[in-house]
Amino acid sequence: MSRRVKIAWDISHLEFTIEDHYYFSILKSSIKEAGAVVKEVDSFKDIIDYDVVVLNYPEKPFTKDEAKLVKRYLEKGKKVIAGGYYNNEDRIADHINSISSHFGLFLSSDKVRDKSSNDNDDDLLVVTSRVLSYKDSVKKVLFPCPASISLQSAYAKPIVLLENSMSSKRETVIGAEAQVDKGKFILLGTCVFWDNFAIKKYANLRFSLNLLL
Repeated sequence: MSRRVKIAWDISHLEFTIEDHYYFSILKSSIKEAGAVVKEVDSFKDIIDYDVVVLNYPEKPFTKDEAKLVKRYLEKGKKVIAGGYYNNEDRIADHINSISSHFGLFLSSDKVRDKSSNDNDDDLLVVTSRVLSYKDSVKKVLFPCPASISLQSAYAKPIVLLENSMSSKRETVIGAEAQVDKGKFILLGTCVFWDNFAIKKYANLRFSLNLLL
């Protein structure tokens, strides 16, 4: 029998919590149904006991020691998933970048729109079929209110691109990952693609589980 994946959902930096029934009950129950374990972690040092850690809209800055802990965590072959948001709301981009920039991933303080590929004629509810990784059984995903991501390392690569790039010179990246030794740091331009509103649309549930498991 295979070992159950253990997911730490950090709340020590005032993140949105997986225990919020109104926002995340579908994701939480789907993780359980898939045979994995997800638990809130209110002490950051405890992440070392888990296979995956989620940093979903961290409103509190990370310390230098916590950044070092993340590096050691990744070197053990584990996975970090950080969810951002547009416009650097609550300084989310600054807080995430204090960690992700060490691995060549930088969350911008911008606002990504797509006027032709969106949900309900709302250009901030971005819809894309350009999912490059974690794409098993995924045709399209909804990324509400995303920020773009800059890749600043040869070890960083895009995993989700805007359907219609905002620039004619380069692709607009809204999801990316960096290989760090045996581990992976995943940065997403939005933290609400897996809330109860978005997760029921397109292949968001499947994509969420592909990322986590």
